[in-house]
Amino acid sequence: MKLMIAVALSRDSKLLVLDEPTSGLDPVARDELCDIMLDYVSDGRRSVLFSTHISADLERVADHITFILNGKVVFSKGKDMLLDEYVAVQGDTSLISEKQRCKIIGIRIQGSSLTGLARRTDLNDFNGLSVRTATLDEIVVGINREASHE
Repeated sequence: MKLMIAVALSRDSKLLVLDEPTSGLDPVARDELCDIMLDYVSDGRRSVLFSTHISADLERVADHITFILNGKVVFSKGKDMLLDEYVAVQGDTSLISEKQRCKIIGIRIQGSSLTGLARRTDLNDFNGLSVRTATLDEIVVGINREASHE
């Protein structure tokens, strides 16, 4: 993988299209490759388009994220806009009203604890529950879980 990336970078292309470039790399090599990609696009004249299932890499290097599920684009937007759009919600199932439950995306119930995703615009509807900024992983899992129940 490192050799393929080195060859691609040596051509000074304006766009690199990479499929799972960090897959199979150890954490140090993944970190180095992410640094290389960030450096490659730093002048604003070049771009990297890559597919990956490793959301930590996306959180680190992506400006824009497109999520495709079952062949359909679920969302395509700036990473910061996406992360600002959702919150992670958690609470005891006995404390969550039906109105709140209807607004939770990708509900997961374990014992008496409920977790899920909600839109930040609905934040006022979740008083009394634990709410925090959602990670990219939580957003993808929540939306995926919701889609599988539709």
